[in-house]
Amino acid sequence: MTHSVALWQQLQAKGLVFGDQPIAEYNQQPAFFLRILLGASGWLSALFFTVFISTLFISVFSEISNIWGLGLVLCAISIWISRTPKIPLFLEQFVFACSMTGQTLITFGVLDSSDSSQLAAAALLVLEIILFISIGIRSQRAAALFLACGALLWLLGQQTWLYALPVLSAAVIGLWLNNLRVYKGAAYLQPATVGLTLGLWVTIFIILLANSTEFSWWNITQGHWHTHLWITAALTSIVCLGLAWQLIRRSVQHTQLRYIALFISIFIGLVNLKMPGLAPLCLLLCIGVKQAHTRLIWLNLLALAAYFMLYYYSLNSSLLYKSILLCASGAILLIVYTLLNRYARPLITESKTDA
Repeated sequence: MTHSVALWQQLQAKGLVFGDQPIAEYNQQPAFFLRILLGASGWLSALFFTVFISTLFISVFSEISNIWGLGLVLCAISIWISRTPKIPLFLEQFVFACSMTGQTLITFGVLDSSDSSQLAAAALLVLEIILFISIGIRSQRAAALFLACGALLWLLGQQTWLYALPVLSAAVIGLWLNNLRVYKGAAYLQPATVGLTLGLWVTIFIILLANSTEFSWWNITQGHWHTHLWITAALTSIVCLGLAWQLIRRSVQHTQLRYIALFISIFIGLVNLKMPGLAPLCLLLCIGVKQAHTRLIWLNLLALAAYFMLYYYSLNSSLLYKSILLCASGAILLIVYTLLNRYARPLITESKTDA
């Protein structure tokens, strides 16, 4: 008796399911190297196709500013092909490449015809939302929402784009906390979660790089940059504390463990005032551990490692000060680990025994 049959019979015995076991549909994927070849073939085919169409368009129309029309055609073709049921990998990558080319041509055409970066950002934002709604491939929906986040940052302009950090943190963490409860809109909620998570990570690292003295030539830290950055960090800490308490109430049943988890959350929220973006990364890591989501865990660990490395090298201080800061941080973390191991571990054991 297979594991699935035994599990179905156990569920029937408890009255949770009725009827015969549904027949599983096995969608066997080709080997890894074949998928690479099919994906590369799709991109190459799309490249040749778009070059041919672009050359034909330029030869017919003398004004290159009208090239946004060709971009609309490519995006329309991508949407039409993506609606094919059980689309093969070759066509999926072909559609992805055509769609990206079409978006680039539309953005270039709007910029060339209007010379307004804000108008181009608004056009790209609207286009990405339309693609997210209408395109039939989940990975491209995630890419569309990720590009929409970039267009939104571009549209908000200098310093105002900082306030996208608490908004994205609330949206991303809220989706990760509740995505297991929502199943009807999974075709849109899952790619939305992935796309917004990528947008949040990129926003955090842009803020970290912009705050570094090594990248002062960007000229995006003018005016009241530090005031806006502090307000953004404070709002992000408040949002993350509220969502962390929601996670604690769902995951931790022991009262004393709740207070310990809340104390750690407050501590990370205070550190986030000095290191903007740390709180959402830590909270996403905790959510990944709670949901046993391996990819989310490893990606957030890599993001945290890159964050600490960039933050260390972005400090405008001497090596001696950086060394003292590293030693102090390590000592504090070691003390926190010792205290948690001494006082929290018995409570965890007691909670598991009671359960």
